[in-house]
Amino acid sequence: MQQTIQGFSLLYPQHYARQEKDAHRMKNYDFIAPLQIDRMIVLQQDYYRNIPMLPLSDFYTTDERVLSYRLDIVEELVKNETLYHLFDQAIPLIQNIYDVRRSMSSDFSVESSLGCIRILEMYVELIDLFTAGQAGIEVHSQGLCDFYHVIKEIAEGDEFIHLKNDLSKMEQNFGTLKSITVGVNLDETLRVKEAGVLSVNTTPFHPGSLMDKLLQRDGQDSYALMTPLFPLQKGLHGEELRAFNSSIRSSLNTIYMKSLRSFEPVIQKYFSVSTSFFVQLLDDIRFLRSGVGFIRDMQKRGVPMCKPVTAPLAEQRCTLEGVVNPMLAYRSVEEVLVANRFQFDEKGRFYLVTGPNHGGKSIFAYAVGMAQALFQLGLFVPAQSACISPVTGIFTHFPASDEDNYGKGRLESECARLGGILQELSATDMLLMDESFSSTSGLEAGYIASEVLTGIGIIGCGGIYVTHIHDLPVRIAEYNAHPDNRGKIDNLVAQMQDREQGVRSYRVERTTPDGLSYARDIAGQYGLNLESILRKIPIGDCPQ
Repeated sequence: MQQTIQGFSLLYPQHYARQEKDAHRMKNYDFIAPLQIDRMIVLQQDYYRNIPMLPLSDFYTTDERVLSYRLDIVEELVKNETLYHLFDQAIPLIQNIYDVRRSMSSDFSVESSLGCIRILEMYVELIDLFTAGQAGIEVHSQGLCDFYHVIKEIAEGDEFIHLKNDLSKMEQNFGTLKSITVGVNLDETLRVKEAGVLSVNTTPFHPGSLMDKLLQRDGQDSYALMTPLFPLQKGLHGEELRAFNSSIRSSLNTIYMKSLRSFEPVIQKYFSVSTSFFVQLLDDIRFLRSGVGFIRDMQKRGVPMCKPVTAPLAEQRCTLEGVVNPMLAYRSVEEVLVANRFQFDEKGRFYLVTGPNHGGKSIFAYAVGMAQALFQLGLFVPAQSACISPVTGIFTHFPASDEDNYGKGRLESECARLGGILQELSATDMLLMDESFSSTSGLEAGYIASEVLTGIGIIGCGGIYVTHIHDLPVRIAEYNAHPDNRGKIDNLVAQMQDREQGVRSYRVERTTPDGLSYARDIAGQYGLNLESILRKIPIGDCPQ
């Protein structure tokens, strides 16, 4: 039982070794900010509690077994709101246990003993929370089945039953200790003569109402103060505050020393092993709360969020039906999200995406990258259905306003950054490029991009290149004809819905671009084609 508790995780299968985690880390995490994953999955950082940072990168994995394990748990938490809220309610209790454990000394004192007792009470509250909350709820995922098996074993075990009995025998439920009443004797000059504790209370004091003060309703509310209530820190500082706290602790010491001494063996028996079970799950639960919270929020906004089928890494699959960019809904940019299809296959591992300006090309590329990145956290993806293989790295080459241009121009800086990516890139990676080389002339950009695309085909990675270099699509056969090519390159085109009016549909289709058709569409929309220009010229002024 103890071994099961110590090795349990809600994010990794049973007996998953640290070495396995390290072996399945991704190559890089630079994609998190560009793809805005950190704005979707917001991990609360409790710095004021001195709880260690929770980097999003710690939760990424390339292991299909881990991803399937997490997705099964996430699916149950998404579908069952009661189950999700149980874990949400557990977080502050676990954080309180963490706080008290961290602040306690190893030496016996009333303060540390009261802290230990409060931890044990919160531990009992957590077990009771999950035991009562799970009543009538069936769980099916391996992770939650194992979790509730541990909870059931604890709740029905003799140790836990004895612990609850021992706690109930205490003279005071320390979890509800909220205040003490102090009596003060004054001398003839109204100086403090002596003081002592009158009672220990389960109700905190509070400021009295205005009527209480005006009418001096003594005894109506024994916890209403007749003068304003200020935080202690505002009135006392330094040595005064320390002396006051020392006096209070000394008083509690005198009152509870005997009963706490008798309870010390119980504290030592249950404290370390029992309470560590939930503390070690704190990061797992915080991550699941954030991830599932995002999924549920997107579903309420009408965004399709699906549980992807996990394909082996070796299959290099990415099939997305009805994929959308969830950040458009998150920022309320679009009322209706346009869904598109995307797929890796033997005819296309890397895609050139062309089409009109503001036609949704970049939004589409980001959507694919977001789906891959969310999947590798073990979360639902923004699509109607999906089958995805993990990748070993996600690389982005997007326009950057903070580009390191020191000593070189923008084009040179772009090339340097992409050159570094290509040195790390492999067939099991994903590369997303958006308007790379747009800072130079079409001739220069076309030459560099053609060299890069041929190299990408040889590497065999999957990905997308959004570009306005319109002579690239007609040279695809040339890139694919290289004898060392391992991944075919194909075309995707952002289409117009109404060519006459130039209305964009934001649909991305797998087809060969029709030369300058979309440029003609835009020119016609703004009256920049020859026919429109001639219609505006008076008949007598038209050339014969």
